[in-house]
Amino acid sequence: MKTEVLKNFIVLEGLDGAGTTTQLNSLTAKLIEDNLTVFKTFEPTDQNIGRLIRSVLQKKISLEAKTISKLFVADRYEHIYGKDGIIEHLDNGEYVICDRYLFSSLAYQSPDCDFDFVYNINKDYPLPEYLFFISTPVEVCQERLDKRGDEKELFDAKEFQKQVVSFYNKALEIYKDSGINIQIIDGNKSPNDITNEILNIIR
Repeated sequence: MKTEVLKNFIVLEGLDGAGTTTQLNSLTAKLIEDNLTVFKTFEPTDQNIGRLIRSVLQKKISLEAKTISKLFVADRYEHIYGKDGIIEHLDNGEYVICDRYLFSSLAYQSPDCDFDFVYNINKDYPLPEYLFFISTPVEVCQERLDKRGDEKELFDAKEFQKQVVSFYNKALEIYKDSGINIQIIDGNKSPNDITNEILNIIR
């Protein structure tokens, strides 16, 4: 696997409810305290294609599984290469922290689309220097989602999430020799402890 690895590009992954968004905000704040310039971002994006994807996730519109998978690919292309995208910020000497990236596609879309299909349409994207997978039990994530009181999104069902875990594990195995620094973080720790663990690795 010879895909380019982008220095200072940091990706957070985990099940819905694992705490990736909390860590996105905490890590950004801490790195800014270190006098670093940080661009925090997420997928799907809040651009046009990303907003369409969110409508699908919120069950406002229904599309075929492979259509959804290809929409993520299109959103990702703009996210990486478009104006104000990840490459532009990295070229400006910034750190980029992203809540979800192509690994989420492999985990969440493979149950309906086949892993090889999802892998092949994403395999040419550049890779992050660091991938932090926040490993949190499905049951814990479900409890957190229930406490939020939000309506469950398309991929939030418990049995589906169990499939997602297996595909995350498969993705982590495939990319273990890709040049990414892959770290599995115990999601049962406190958010502050998780932040400090990640910071110690980055620093």
